[in-house]
Formats: sequence, C-alpha cells, structure tokens
Amino acid sequence: MGNRIWELHGLTLGGAIRTTPDGEADIAGLVLSEKAYLLAVRDFRPAQLVTFVQGRDPESAAQALIAHYAQPESLQVSGGRGLVSTRGMGGTVLRRTDEVRAEVSAGGPRRT
Repeated sequence: MGNRIWELHGLTLGGAIRTTPDGEADIAGLVLSEKAYLLAVRDFRPAQLVTFVQGRDPESAAQALIAHYAQPESLQVSGGRGLVSTRGMGGTVLRRTDEVRAEVSAGGPRRT
C-alpha cells in the first residue's frame, strides 16, 4: 500500500504529521481517523492544522475542531458530517460523525 495523504503532507512539514501504529493521522499529538483528516483538510491547509494544534494542547484543539464542524455552515458544506471525539487504542481520536454512526448501527465499535 502506498503512502497516506497525511504522510505526504508530513514530508513537507518536517514530520509534524505522521501515521500512528493504528494507521491514523497524528498531527502534533492530535489523532484523527482518515475520514476526519480528509474532512479537516477541506477547510484547512495541512500547515494550518499543524500550527492550530501546536498552539494548543491536543484536547483543546480537538474540542475547537469539533465546535467548528458543529456550526450550521460547516455542516451544510460537509453534507452534515461533523467530528466527534472517541476513545482509541492510544487515547482520544477524532472521527467523522458518520464513522461513529456506522459502528453503532453495526453493533458497536469493533474490538481488536
């Protein structure tokens, strides 16, 4: 499998974006699923995301992004998709809302 899009972005940003052992995007300590990352880079350039997270701790950056995507304008542009905070193997992970709904309708989050 080839590089993930954030790995290519990370190359130009001195490694500030990398892949976690679970295969998700880590932006200066803030972990996002692939779908959440793709949603975020529709509104913010990768360098802006890095600066945004580095200017805060990962938890407050997560809450600010969740609030941004909860705004009616953002929901309209993103087809009703926002971001939510979930628990992952290594801590908090931001996921797109439709990812969480899919897990719940399939009987809950998968355990690995």
